[in-house]
Amino acid sequence: MAAVPEPACEVMDLYSGNEDDLFFEVDGPTQMKALFQDRDLCSLGDGGVQLLVSHVHGGRSFRQVVSVIVAMEKLSSILVPCALPFQDGDLMALFSCIFQEEPVSSWDDAYVCDAPLRSFNCRLRDVEQKCLVLSSPCELRALHLNGENAAQQVLFCMSFVQGDANSQKVPVALGIKEKNLYLSCGMKDGKPTLQLETVDPQSYPKKKMEKRFVFNKLEIRDKMEFESAEFPNWYISTSQEEGNPVFLGSTKGGRDIVDFTMEIVSP
Repeated sequence: MAAVPEPACEVMDLYSGNEDDLFFEVDGPTQMKALFQDRDLCSLGDGGVQLLVSHVHGGRSFRQVVSVIVAMEKLSSILVPCALPFQDGDLMALFSCIFQEEPVSSWDDAYVCDAPLRSFNCRLRDVEQKCLVLSSPCELRALHLNGENAAQQVLFCMSFVQGDANSQKVPVALGIKEKNLYLSCGMKDGKPTLQLETVDPQSYPKKKMEKRFVFNKLEIRDKMEFESAEFPNWYISTSQEEGNPVFLGSTKGGRDIVDFTMEIVSP
Protein backbone atom coordinates (compact mmCIF):
# COMPACT_ATOMS: atom_id res chain seq x y z
CA MET A 1 0.00 0.00 0.00
CA ALA A 2 1.40 3.43 -0.91
CA ALA A 3 2.35 5.82 1.87
CA VAL A 4 -0.03 8.67 2.65
CA PRO A 5 1.56 11.91 1.51
CA GLU A 6 2.08 14.87 3.86
CA PRO A 7 -1.06 17.05 3.83
CA ALA A 8 -1.08 20.60 2.58
CA CYS A 9 -0.56 23.50 4.91
CA GLU A 10 -4.30 24.07 5.26
CA VAL A 11 -4.81 20.64 6.88
CA MET A 12 -1.69 19.26 8.54
CA ASP A 13 -2.93 16.34 10.58
CA LEU A 14 -6.46 15.66 11.71
CA TYR A 15 -5.89 13.86 14.95
CA SER A 16 -6.50 14.15 18.68
CA GLY A 17 -6.69 11.87 21.70
CA ASN A 18 -10.26 11.03 20.68
CA GLU A 19 -10.32 11.65 16.95
CA ASP A 20 -13.82 10.26 16.44
CA ASP A 21 -15.23 13.19 18.44
CA LEU A 22 -13.96 15.56 15.78
CA PHE A 23 -15.82 14.14 12.84
CA PHE A 24 -18.75 12.09 14.04
CA GLU A 25 -20.48 14.38 16.57
CA VAL A 26 -23.78 15.88 15.40
CA ASP A 27 -23.02 19.33 16.72
CA GLY A 28 -19.35 19.35 15.85
CA PRO A 29 -16.25 18.96 18.07
CA THR A 30 -16.30 19.90 21.70
CA GLN A 31 -12.91 21.60 21.45
CA MET A 32 -11.46 23.70 18.69
CA LYS A 33 -7.84 24.55 18.04
CA ALA A 34 -8.23 26.09 14.56
CA LEU A 35 -10.78 26.68 11.83
CA PHE A 36 -10.65 25.02 8.44
CA GLN A 37 -10.54 27.98 6.10
CA ASP A 38 -9.48 27.88 2.44
CA ARG A 39 -8.96 31.09 0.50
CA ASP A 40 -10.68 29.50 -2.52
CA LEU A 41 -13.82 28.53 -0.56
CA CYS A 42 -16.71 30.77 0.39
CA SER A 43 -17.35 31.67 4.00
CA LEU A 44 -18.87 28.90 6.03
CA GLY A 45 -20.70 31.20 8.40
CA ASP A 46 -21.93 29.95 11.74
CA GLY A 47 -22.66 26.49 10.35
CA GLY A 48 -19.09 25.78 9.29
CA VAL A 49 -17.40 22.50 10.07
CA GLN A 50 -14.59 23.04 12.58
CA LEU A 51 -11.57 20.78 12.29
CA LEU A 52 -8.71 20.38 14.75
CA VAL A 53 -5.32 21.09 13.18
CA SER A 54 -2.16 19.67 14.70
CA HIS A 55 1.39 20.39 13.64
CA VAL A 56 2.68 17.08 15.00
CA HIS A 57 4.26 14.98 12.25
CA GLY A 58 4.31 11.23 12.29
CA GLY A 59 2.84 8.07 10.78
CA ARG A 60 -0.69 8.14 9.48
CA SER A 61 -3.04 5.35 10.50
CA PHE A 62 -5.71 4.04 8.16
CA ARG A 63 -8.34 5.18 10.69
CA GLN A 64 -7.05 8.73 10.44
CA VAL A 65 -7.30 8.63 6.66
CA VAL A 66 -10.91 7.43 6.86
CA SER A 67 -11.67 10.27 9.26
CA VAL A 68 -10.26 12.75 6.73
CA ILE A 69 -12.50 11.31 4.03
CA VAL A 70 -15.59 11.56 6.26
CA ALA A 71 -14.78 15.17 7.03
CA MET A 72 -14.30 16.00 3.35
CA GLU A 73 -17.64 14.40 2.55
CA LYS A 74 -19.29 16.61 5.16
CA LEU A 75 -17.64 19.67 3.65
CA SER A 76 -18.83 18.77 0.15
CA SER A 77 -22.43 18.55 1.37
CA ILE A 78 -22.65 21.80 3.34
CA LEU A 79 -20.46 24.28 1.46
CA VAL A 80 -22.19 27.19 -0.28
CA PRO A 81 -21.72 26.81 -4.08
CA CYS A 82 -18.55 28.52 -5.16
CA ALA A 83 -16.73 29.13 -8.42
CA LEU A 84 -14.70 25.98 -7.82
CA PRO A 85 -17.08 23.53 -6.11
CA PHE A 86 -15.81 20.45 -4.34
CA GLN A 87 -15.90 17.46 -6.70
CA ASP A 88 -15.95 13.68 -6.23
CA GLY A 89 -12.70 13.58 -8.13
CA ASP A 90 -10.99 15.31 -5.19
CA LEU A 91 -11.70 12.24 -3.05
CA MET A 92 -10.61 9.91 -5.85
CA ALA A 93 -7.24 11.66 -5.94
CA LEU A 94 -6.86 10.91 -2.22
CA PHE A 95 -7.72 7.23 -2.79
CA SER A 96 -5.07 6.97 -5.51
CA CYS A 97 -2.47 8.10 -3.01
CA ILE A 98 -3.53 5.55 -0.41
CA PHE A 99 -4.18 2.41 -2.44
CA GLN A 100 -2.09 0.69 -5.07
CA GLU A 101 -3.95 -0.94 -7.96
CA GLU A 102 -3.17 -4.62 -8.49
CA PRO A 103 -4.00 -6.64 -11.62
CA VAL A 104 -6.79 -9.19 -11.21
CA SER A 105 -6.14 -12.61 -12.72
CA SER A 106 -8.92 -14.51 -14.47
CA TRP A 107 -9.06 -18.14 -15.54
CA ASP A 108 -9.04 -18.99 -19.22
CA ASP A 109 -9.07 -22.14 -21.32
CA ALA A 110 -5.40 -22.71 -20.58
CA TYR A 111 -6.08 -23.08 -16.87
CA VAL A 112 -5.54 -26.61 -15.60
CA CYS A 113 -6.65 -27.53 -12.11
CA ASP A 114 -3.72 -28.66 -9.95
CA ALA A 115 -5.92 -30.95 -7.83
CA PRO A 116 -5.13 -34.67 -8.20
CA LEU A 117 -7.09 -36.38 -10.96
CA ARG A 118 -9.60 -38.84 -9.47
CA SER A 119 -9.98 -42.11 -11.33
CA PHE A 120 -10.71 -45.79 -10.79
CA ASN A 121 -10.68 -49.04 -12.72
CA CYS A 122 -13.94 -50.66 -13.78
CA ARG A 123 -15.64 -53.03 -16.18
CA LEU A 124 -18.82 -52.16 -18.09
CA ARG A 125 -21.62 -54.40 -19.32
CA ASP A 126 -24.84 -53.45 -21.08
CA VAL A 127 -28.13 -54.33 -19.37
CA GLU A 128 -28.30 -57.51 -21.46
CA GLN A 129 -25.08 -58.64 -19.72
CA LYS A 130 -22.93 -58.35 -22.83
CA CYS A 131 -19.29 -57.54 -22.04
CA LEU A 132 -17.11 -55.09 -23.93
CA VAL A 133 -14.02 -56.61 -25.57
CA LEU A 134 -11.26 -55.22 -27.76
CA SER A 135 -11.65 -57.01 -31.09
CA SER A 136 -9.12 -54.92 -33.05
CA PRO A 137 -6.68 -52.13 -32.19
CA CYS A 138 -9.42 -49.50 -32.59
CA GLU A 139 -12.76 -51.28 -32.10
CA LEU A 140 -14.86 -52.47 -29.19
CA ARG A 141 -17.48 -55.19 -29.51
CA ALA A 142 -20.23 -56.33 -27.14
CA LEU A 143 -20.73 -60.08 -26.58
CA HIS A 144 -21.54 -62.58 -23.87
CA LEU A 145 -18.54 -64.08 -22.12
CA ASN A 146 -18.30 -67.05 -19.77
CA GLY A 147 -15.65 -69.22 -18.17
CA GLU A 148 -12.24 -68.94 -19.75
CA ASN A 149 -13.36 -66.17 -22.13
CA ALA A 150 -14.12 -63.76 -19.25
CA ALA A 151 -10.51 -62.53 -19.29
CA GLN A 152 -11.15 -60.84 -22.65
CA GLN A 153 -13.34 -58.22 -21.02
CA VAL A 154 -11.90 -54.70 -21.27
CA LEU A 155 -10.73 -52.98 -18.09
CA PHE A 156 -11.47 -49.26 -18.22
CA CYS A 157 -9.83 -46.42 -16.31
CA MET A 158 -12.64 -43.96 -15.64
CA SER A 159 -11.37 -40.44 -14.85
CA PHE A 160 -13.39 -37.52 -13.48
CA VAL A 161 -12.61 -34.51 -15.69
CA GLN A 162 -13.76 -30.93 -16.22
CA GLY A 163 -16.99 -30.37 -18.12
CA ASP A 164 -20.29 -28.53 -18.13
CA ALA A 165 -21.72 -28.13 -14.63
CA ASN A 166 -24.76 -30.32 -14.01
CA SER A 167 -26.18 -31.58 -10.74
CA GLN A 168 -26.97 -35.03 -12.19
CA LYS A 169 -24.47 -35.69 -14.98
CA VAL A 170 -20.81 -36.25 -14.18
CA PRO A 171 -18.16 -35.63 -16.90
CA VAL A 172 -15.77 -38.58 -17.26
CA ALA A 173 -13.18 -39.91 -19.68
CA LEU A 174 -12.93 -43.64 -20.51
CA GLY A 175 -9.48 -45.02 -21.20
CA ILE A 176 -8.55 -48.66 -21.72
CA LYS A 177 -6.18 -49.73 -18.99
CA GLU A 178 -2.52 -50.04 -20.11
CA LYS A 179 -3.40 -49.47 -23.77
CA ASN A 180 -3.04 -45.66 -24.17
CA LEU A 181 -6.46 -45.75 -25.86
CA TYR A 182 -9.43 -43.50 -25.04
CA LEU A 183 -12.98 -43.56 -26.26
CA SER A 184 -13.59 -40.41 -28.29
CA CYS A 185 -16.27 -38.96 -30.57
CA GLY A 186 -15.80 -37.65 -34.10
CA MET A 187 -17.63 -37.15 -37.37
CA LYS A 188 -17.54 -39.77 -40.10
CA ASP A 189 -19.62 -39.50 -43.27
CA GLY A 190 -21.57 -36.66 -41.64
CA LYS A 191 -22.57 -38.73 -38.59
CA PRO A 192 -21.24 -38.70 -34.99
CA THR A 193 -19.08 -41.78 -34.49
CA LEU A 194 -17.51 -43.55 -31.51
CA GLN A 195 -13.84 -44.43 -31.91
CA LEU A 196 -10.76 -45.47 -29.98
CA GLU A 197 -8.02 -42.86 -30.13
CA THR A 198 -4.35 -43.39 -29.29
CA VAL A 199 -2.95 -40.78 -26.89
CA ASP A 200 0.43 -39.81 -25.42
CA PRO A 201 0.74 -41.58 -22.04
CA GLN A 202 2.87 -38.69 -20.76
CA SER A 203 0.00 -36.23 -21.22
CA TYR A 204 -3.13 -38.32 -20.58
CA PRO A 205 -5.25 -38.59 -18.58
CA LYS A 206 -5.56 -34.95 -17.55
CA LYS A 207 -8.13 -32.83 -15.75
CA LYS A 208 -9.08 -30.75 -18.80
CA MET A 209 -9.61 -33.31 -21.53
CA GLU A 210 -10.54 -32.25 -25.05
CA LYS A 211 -14.31 -32.29 -25.47
CA ARG A 212 -14.32 -35.29 -27.83
CA PHE A 213 -13.03 -37.46 -24.97
CA VAL A 214 -15.67 -36.35 -22.44
CA PHE A 215 -18.85 -38.30 -21.66
CA ASN A 216 -21.52 -37.09 -19.26
CA LYS A 217 -22.34 -40.03 -16.99
CA LEU A 218 -25.90 -40.16 -15.69
CA GLU A 219 -26.52 -42.78 -13.01
CA ILE A 220 -30.03 -43.90 -12.07
CA ARG A 221 -30.20 -46.58 -9.40
CA ASP A 222 -27.74 -49.27 -10.52
CA LYS A 223 -27.74 -48.32 -14.23
CA MET A 224 -25.88 -45.59 -16.06
CA GLU A 225 -25.65 -44.01 -19.48
CA PHE A 226 -22.82 -42.11 -21.16
CA GLU A 227 -23.76 -39.08 -23.27
CA SER A 228 -21.20 -37.50 -25.59
CA ALA A 229 -20.22 -33.98 -24.51
CA GLU A 230 -19.23 -33.23 -28.11
CA PHE A 231 -22.57 -34.42 -29.49
CA PRO A 232 -25.42 -33.97 -26.98
CA ASN A 233 -28.18 -36.63 -27.09
CA TRP A 234 -25.78 -39.18 -28.59
CA TYR A 235 -24.87 -42.08 -26.31
CA ILE A 236 -22.45 -44.99 -26.07
CA SER A 237 -24.65 -47.82 -27.33
CA THR A 238 -24.67 -51.55 -28.06
CA SER A 239 -26.81 -53.57 -30.40
CA GLN A 240 -29.22 -56.34 -29.45
CA GLU A 241 -27.28 -58.66 -31.77
CA GLU A 242 -24.28 -60.58 -30.44
CA GLY A 243 -20.78 -59.44 -31.32
CA ASN A 244 -21.64 -56.12 -33.00
CA PRO A 245 -19.39 -53.07 -32.52
CA VAL A 246 -20.05 -50.59 -29.75
CA PHE A 247 -21.23 -47.35 -31.37
CA LEU A 248 -22.57 -43.84 -30.77
CA GLY A 249 -26.36 -43.83 -31.04
CA SER A 250 -29.13 -41.27 -30.67
CA THR A 251 -31.98 -43.64 -29.78
CA LYS A 252 -33.07 -44.08 -26.16
CA GLY A 253 -35.75 -46.57 -25.21
CA GLY A 254 -35.64 -48.30 -28.58
CA ARG A 255 -33.87 -51.34 -29.91
CA ASP A 256 -30.38 -50.00 -29.21
CA ILE A 257 -29.05 -50.34 -25.66
CA VAL A 258 -27.71 -47.26 -23.87
CA ASP A 259 -27.87 -48.51 -20.27
CA PHE A 260 -24.85 -50.12 -18.60
CA THR A 261 -23.86 -51.61 -15.27
CA MET A 262 -20.44 -51.04 -13.73
CA GLU A 263 -18.16 -53.26 -11.71
CA ILE A 264 -15.40 -51.41 -9.85
CA VAL A 265 -12.09 -53.29 -9.81
CA SER A 266 -9.44 -52.81 -7.14
CA PRO A 267 -6.06 -51.53 -8.42
